[in-house]
Amino acid sequence: MNIVEYPRSLQWVGHLRCNHCQGLNEAWRSSGMSDCFPHFFCSRCSNVIHREADKAPIYAAGKVDADVLAQIAATLPYCPCGGRFTPGVGPTCGHCQQKIDLIKDPVQYLQNPNMVVMDGACAFSDERPPYQVRIVG
Repeated sequence: MNIVEYPRSLQWVGHLRCNHCQGLNEAWRSSGMSDCFPHFFCSRCSNVIHREADKAPIYAAGKVDADVLAQIAATLPYCPCGGRFTPGVGPTCGHCQQKIDLIKDPVQYLQNPNMVVMDGACAFSDERPPYQVRIVG
């Protein structure tokens, strides 16, 4: 698997605070221009998946609603760690291993173009090979 290194000095690299332990987790966030919607985190680790094919049900419905979310969720694969990519869960805190409450409303989150990839996590796609994010420098 490819490793993509992002320097800490980049504007899209920062810290995600855990709402459970208040620990700071380094992460890279895609810009809004990258249009990384919809995307889903693993139920067990911090890996994330973004599939262009998941946009089709949203465009076909002309809106985001619980039915569209259920349609997409039914096709989400298992993560290599053994968890499953799941709506409504955020990344896992590297300090306390709790899920960070990044997603307040899974239906509205379908439209979020900014994908957060934690340091050490992998990003999966239906259009490009998976890669692991490493925050450096």
